[in-house]
Amino acid sequence: MSYVLLFILLIHNHASAEELSEDILNTDYYISYDLQNEKVLYSKNIEAKIYPASITKLMTAAVFLDYYSINETINTKFPEGYTYEGKVANIKENIDISVQNLLDLLLVYSANDAAYIAAMAVSDNVEDFISLMNKKSKSLGMKNTNFKNPDGLDNEDHYTTLNDLLILGKYVVQNKQIISTVSKSKFISNASGKEIKYENTNLLLNEGFTGIKTGWTDKAGLTFMGFNQLNNREIITIVNKSTVDENKYNHFSDSKILYKTSIESYGVYKIIQSNTYIYQIRNINNLQKHKSNMEWSVFINKNIKNSIKLINYKNKTIFYEFGDDEISYKIKNNSYKVKWSFDPFKILKLIASQ
Repeated sequence: MSYVLLFILLIHNHASAEELSEDILNTDYYISYDLQNEKVLYSKNIEAKIYPASITKLMTAAVFLDYYSINETINTKFPEGYTYEGKVANIKENIDISVQNLLDLLLVYSANDAAYIAAMAVSDNVEDFISLMNKKSKSLGMKNTNFKNPDGLDNEDHYTTLNDLLILGKYVVQNKQIISTVSKSKFISNASGKEIKYENTNLLLNEGFTGIKTGWTDKAGLTFMGFNQLNNREIITIVNKSTVDENKYNHFSDSKILYKTSIESYGVYKIIQSNTYIYQIRNINNLQKHKSNMEWSVFINKNIKNSIKLINYKNKTIFYEFGDDEISYKIKNNSYKVKWSFDPFKILKLIASQ
């Protein structure tokens, strides 16, 4: 009897995002995402309702920049009856300030009063600006987000999800003005009436996190959206509800662990290399071996054992499935009448480790 023998390579894989081991972080609300491979790596509670705190200011900045260029100057104005609340820079009213300096105060120092000045510069009233924030969030696909203010102070109706914040994160990393702003370690401003040097609230700048935004409120706990471009990778990490410790550092330590685990666990691996034997055709008198004319690479969690599946054979083509990926190989024409001796839907299990 003639038959085909398939050479299946050995690999690890898992198709969906993983959760980290219990107690490795100070929170149960997190997500990491690989921009180049467009894949969620580790995640937990990504659709749960959370509070964004000052990460809100990324949307405030995004809407503001829809109306102003980085080289313009605006005149500061507060809504009627405004009182300074939370972290502020005590910006004076009715002064000229550059758009860049206002962005510095808003995103680097995280000044709440800068958020209201940005809102008033666009809409002349805060309610209309908030409507623009919600409209933009929906246009981006943030279906479970609602904004009630431009600064992120706690409000029961001011909420989001980790999945929605990831959408926002993917948007802002493409914005050169925002990324160049949040990557600053410090800046100088005289918006308060005297020249002051302000430090970035992101304490991980020197560890590769060139942004994006920190936050802290009672409802949000410690929260941080990070963006790391080291190791030839582009990884977004978001943690929310990290336990508030004495030094207010848990969201940073959580982000470092989440990032390190993500880049160490996930990577691009070759399942089949070009010019590798992938099948052979045998009959009584002859044996033909055939090589792949292309390579098959997948982005996987190398720590998870899984399987390649032979899912179909039709029209002289073999179809393989590996997690979310599929590939096919055309059987070359030959002079032999071949009788296939395998069940094309049988799952070929992979036991060995890499």
